[in-house]
Amino acid sequence: MSAQLDVFLPLPLTIKGPSYTCGMLAKGMAAADFHIAITTPRARGHRVSPAEVVQVLPPWARYMPYKWVRSLAGEMMEGRFLSHVTTTRSEGGVVYIWPDASLHVIRALKKRNIKVFREMINCHRGAAKIILDDAYGRLGLAPVHSITGASVRAEQAALEAVDYVFCSNAMVEASLLESGLPASKLISASYGWDPQRFSGSKKLLPPCEGVTAVFVGSICVRKGCHLLLDYWARSNVNGRLVLAGVLEPAIRERCANLLARPDVVVLDYVNDVGALYRAADFFVFPSLEEGGPQVTYEACGCGLPVITTPMGMGRIVRHNQEGFVLEPYDGEGWVDAIRSLAEDGVARKRMGAAAAQRARSFHWNEVAIRRRQQILDRVAPLTPCAMSSGDFVGRGA
Repeated sequence: MSAQLDVFLPLPLTIKGPSYTCGMLAKGMAAADFHIAITTPRARGHRVSPAEVVQVLPPWARYMPYKWVRSLAGEMMEGRFLSHVTTTRSEGGVVYIWPDASLHVIRALKKRNIKVFREMINCHRGAAKIILDDAYGRLGLAPVHSITGASVRAEQAALEAVDYVFCSNAMVEASLLESGLPASKLISASYGWDPQRFSGSKKLLPPCEGVTAVFVGSICVRKGCHLLLDYWARSNVNGRLVLAGVLEPAIRERCANLLARPDVVVLDYVNDVGALYRAADFFVFPSLEEGGPQVTYEACGCGLPVITTPMGMGRIVRHNQEGFVLEPYDGEGWVDAIRSLAEDGVARKRMGAAAAQRARSFHWNEVAIRRRQQILDRVAPLTPCAMSSGDFVGRGA
């Protein structure tokens, strides 16, 4: 007998962001006896075969700027997904939803005896709001985020209605426990990386005197970039700090002097991140609030030691092994860690080798197989097919 998993992805299926993650998981989970269908507004450039893709938008709307057809996609998504699920099965089964399916959809699925798994790409919104409000408050700024009290309550209701929740890092898990969700509903999970995307020998930047520390992601308050700029300046090491991503206005305004330093380089979005990592000596990621930080897995895969936070470590970085894990506001600790990696080439090499070794257990195929087994373990009466087992790598490590 074969199992079927229907995936609700309310974002276009692309090679960026959460939709890329969803596609890689689906691609790796799909098998001859484990059929997967992703319902999405539209798909571009992300090949996820053997998983099936169901595009909701009509053909004429699939090639228009998404901002023009976003509302149309939103109107169609949930109805099309429910129709697909109900026409491909009589009753029962399993679905896997990505934020944000409405409570109405979840309840409709539950009425049909369908097990609902939900992905958490970030912390619980209630916890995230507290973290971000505090961060902007420390800067004397009004919070710049879209989390409202109503959205926190809506997410909580949805989380209470589903059967299981994949938690992409330990801090996500902790935030859900704090919200009152039972531990029995939470599944420890991780994200991964694709070695093929990082093959090659090209380096994006020429050599410099000293070390190159790299940050990749939105250059924003949520990612702790204001803190990183301060810690880099205070470390006074010989080298350069490279920030690759879209610069938030709050960072541009409040950190103008630090951004103007000659040892700080700001790049826009970088397509070939592998070439950037190959030009780096270590990766810095002081994120204040996070889900599964894919850039951390990729940096480790490229053999870079990492300085990060409990949010940014994902399930891969361990303190004093693949790098340093420090609280984001521990200024002295961050300055010491930057100096340590800048000045000790032996430690950089040792931690970089450890990061590359550990990253081998987080190839997307390995991560996806673990996800598939986690689902099967919880719906065994519905899906009797046997597959490779294996707990999440790093649990208790």
